[in-house]
Amino acid sequence: MAACFLAVSATAALAQEDARIAGEYRAVDSFEMFQGLLLRPDGTFAYALSVGALDQRSSGTWTRHGDSFELVTTPKPVPPRFVQGDASEDADAPFVQITWPNGRGIAGIDVVLGCRGREPVGGYTQEDGWSPPSGDCAYPEWIELVEPIHETRSARIAITEPGKGLRFILEPNSMGVIDLTGARGTVTGDRLVLYFNGHTEDFVRIAPQ
Repeated sequence: MAACFLAVSATAALAQEDARIAGEYRAVDSFEMFQGLLLRPDGTFAYALSVGALDQRSSGTWTRHGDSFELVTTPKPVPPRFVQGDASEDADAPFVQITWPNGRGIAGIDVVLGCRGREPVGGYTQEDGWSPPSGDCAYPEWIELVEPIHETRSARIAITEPGKGLRFILEPNSMGVIDLTGARGTVTGDRLVLYFNGHTEDFVRIAPQ
């Protein structure tokens, strides 16, 4: 009977400690951005960041470990990626064209073009593609692509069919979802500190549970 009572008491104490941590938190320095973390009493969480053109989100579970807690994002996000398509033989085709899977062109993709015998040439796409200025890169050897908002980068891709228009598809997959697995946090009063990838983020509770 005593053992049962002690077990119930311990369970209640753990539940109280979880309830102390659970709540809605906002970033302390959020004048020009929104950054929030919701730790629900059922052990799930939701995270959101919005600043400029960047929107990020994450959701999953949180587990308390003594005086700290740890996040696990579920399901595990699949990073976006550039996939090379068939080259175009159209004489009017741009040097490189980037589209979404539905075929819609993407503006704002940074392009770095490696050229034989000279420094690389850079630029960025419009919806109808990008071509280097005439005479700037007579012998292109490789290309690199970067989607700058979410920092999606291609590998350095060798150009094996010079004279043809390059085609790439940006597969979004889980674009905008950040994997917070392994992030740890501490709560002291109404202050929460989150540690992730060498960075520290400070939050304050806005909705105590």
